[in-house]
Amino acid sequence: MNNSTEVQFNPPLQGCSAMVSIMFTSTLSVISIVALIGNILVVATVVKTPSLRTSTNYYIVNMAVSDLLGPLFYWLLYVSEGMLTPTVFISGTLASTVCKLGMYLRAVSQIVSILSLVFIALDRFVAIVFPLKAMTIMNVKIRVIFLLLSWLIPFFFVLPYALFANIIKEGNQTFCRFMMSDEALTIFNGVGIVLSYACPLIAIIALYSVIIRSLKKTPNLLRGKEDAKRRQQNLRIVKILISIVFAFFICWTPLTVYSLLKTLYPSLFTEDKCFYILGFTFYVFPSLSTAVNPIILFVLSTNYNRALKVLCSFDFSVCKRESEEKQLGQPESLATENVKVELTEIKPHCP
Repeated sequence: MNNSTEVQFNPPLQGCSAMVSIMFTSTLSVISIVALIGNILVVATVVKTPSLRTSTNYYIVNMAVSDLLGPLFYWLLYVSEGMLTPTVFISGTLASTVCKLGMYLRAVSQIVSILSLVFIALDRFVAIVFPLKAMTIMNVKIRVIFLLLSWLIPFFFVLPYALFANIIKEGNQTFCRFMMSDEALTIFNGVGIVLSYACPLIAIIALYSVIIRSLKKTPNLLRGKEDAKRRQQNLRIVKILISIVFAFFICWTPLTVYSLLKTLYPSLFTEDKCFYILGFTFYVFPSLSTAVNPIILFVLSTNYNRALKVLCSFDFSVCKRESEEKQLGQPESLATENVKVELTEIKPHCP
């Protein structure tokens, strides 16, 4: 094998239609385009809308940046192997390097998103359950540290992917795979599932359970309609955030289950000759996680929806934009927080 980028062709697996490759390639292309456009819009709406610059939304932007890079990592894997297509686009050392990079960065992207979801839940927990101490416990310094940790931890945690991923050939197919002994791979997968899936999921469920219970209980110390209104706003925000968490874990659960069963019962997948199961669990469902968040935010959040309209309405005047942005503090907004530092900018006076 060499560094040549010359296109080579492996004979397709017997009985597998070319439509299988076309289906997966088309699906990934559509998902990648939606993820790219959607996450750019999420970042842009927060950057351009002062009322959206809150701690929760900073974590959402952090997740959006990770998801924005996600499609690139999936395509790196796609072109480095022939799992879903008989065409091998690259080979040799270049293919091995791209394989390592794709496996490593995809794992980084996944854990950045998971940690962002945990930090969002923790931020909401402190703001709602301990509102009077929120600014002390979750100050700007702590939030910056959390954002840095959300990238530093995965960079080191998934380093084995960069060290042990490589290109292998089985029959007529080329794969980008994790090259470890069976025992080491079982340990690595087991630890990975516990630390990057089970523990974060349990922590998120526990935090949101306490949050919802706190919001639904009858307040004794708070009085007036304003306090009740604030609780309803926070409850709506939490429901949107839970939707994001639910969608993320739904997208990643098939791959987690597949990896677990493949390790424990490899004979279960011997009949997957056209790679339908592997294609959906390894590519389609994980890639969906990068595209679904913008859809949830722009459909369920009034604030993001209005911010998007302002962002896309280039013919609006400055005063019209200011009027729209002032409405972003209304209910069902992810900008609403129990403790919030207002960020302002200089704008022309509009009567």
